[in-house]
Amino acid sequence: MRSFKRASAWLAAFVIGLPALGLAAMIVALRGRSWMMVAAPYLLLFILAYLAGLILLALLRFRPDWLRAAVTAVAVYAIASFTPLLDTMTRYPYHVVRCGGLPVVGTSFAAAMSYNAPGDADYAVTPLDDRFFCTEKEAKAAGYRHYDY
Repeated sequence: MRSFKRASAWLAAFVIGLPALGLAAMIVALRGRSWMMVAAPYLLLFILAYLAGLILLALLRFRPDWLRAAVTAVAVYAIASFTPLLDTMTRYPYHVVRCGGLPVVGTSFAAAMSYNAPGDADYAVTPLDDRFFCTEKEAKAAGYRHYDY
């Protein structure tokens, strides 16, 4: 039981703690604009990933505890990156790194084909968003239009 407690603490560090540092950097990059719209879904995702990871963590039986937790964290995020409604949320940080800053977020939900840019007041990432672009020019070239509502 003690080993599971240690491993679950490591899992919390890997699945909640480390990603929260990236989330804090994203909030700083937003410069106060709509940060709750971005942060709240991610905090929920971190908690759900931790809870799902506890199940896998209980099934794995090897040492050291930190390695067991790291394997579990990688497995949980790999599964989440292919899960509908979660895949956008898990891919967003990769695009932040790829673009060197906050990407343009596009959605084709209900044939909207619209995008929000990082400077917009309602900039956020939702499970309905499905495309990321580094520039507005890329979004327009792909047939998306700026969301002006």
